[in-house]
Amino acid sequence: MKRYRDLSSWLKEKYGSKVYKVSLTAATTCPNLDGTLAKGGCSFCNDAAYSPLALAKNRRGQSIATQLKEGIAYVKKRHRTPKFISYFQSFTSTYGDKKILLEKFKESLDHPDVVGLALSTRPDCIDEAWIESLLKFGKNKICWIELGLQSANDAVLAKINRWHTRRQFSEAMKILSRYPIPVCAHAVLGLPGETRKDVLETARYLATQPIHGIKIHNLHVVKGTTLANEYQRGEYTPLDLETFVDWGVDFLEQTPPHLLVHRLNAHAPRDLTLAPDWSVNKLGVFNAVENELEKRDSWQGKALGFSN
Repeated sequence: MKRYRDLSSWLKEKYGSKVYKVSLTAATTCPNLDGTLAKGGCSFCNDAAYSPLALAKNRRGQSIATQLKEGIAYVKKRHRTPKFISYFQSFTSTYGDKKILLEKFKESLDHPDVVGLALSTRPDCIDEAWIESLLKFGKNKICWIELGLQSANDAVLAKINRWHTRRQFSEAMKILSRYPIPVCAHAVLGLPGETRKDVLETARYLATQPIHGIKIHNLHVVKGTTLANEYQRGEYTPLDLETFVDWGVDFLEQTPPHLLVHRLNAHAPRDLTLAPDWSVNKLGVFNAVENELEKRDSWQGKALGFSN
């Protein structure tokens, strides 16, 4: 019995094979990094954690074509898959010179094995003009917007130096809902100062939004970040695996069953990870969530009254 609607199965059904994302960078920055709103960026963010260490060096200086070629070769070697999604994951993909960025996005689609594009951005960095531009060149290939909420608690967002609000997310979704571009919302579990009540509120809030998918992250402490300094000073303690799994299943139970689950956990390269140790074992975390669903005899949307 399938207990949640996962993106991987949806892509395999649509394209007849496994589809993997290839992480790319458009060499952008963020408004909470360059001083527009704040400096330093999100407390947990280190761009090097968004791609394999073998590909991370000098990526920001490489052309999209080179990044894509190297990324596809890397993923093919590991997974032997024939199809890919170009994933602009680092920083804020729609923050910068639109003409230059659109050329990079177009270039990332100009490969016979690439079936689509995913752009990670912030709710205060997307508007109608951006969406209308993306619609012009995304024909015949999927285009996802990955919109970072992280938490529905504005105090938690301020604590991690995020500097957007829940209201801004709602306003962005009002714009995005008018266009045929699917949106995947990001939520991070275990943020500094966050409680189980906050996690449930984030899940319930997202259940009211016109999104198409959800990505659930466990917060992990990466070297070279503000969060790493807080952790080393004893000011932040990551969730243990049992708590993350418990909260993660709670979150799924509050998630409407029509939404695609893009991810159930996150990890960074072992060499960059300070804590928690369990986060680097992606398969182990995935299996722990699956086991908890079975233990509870639970499924996506159960708490909302949906049957499996």
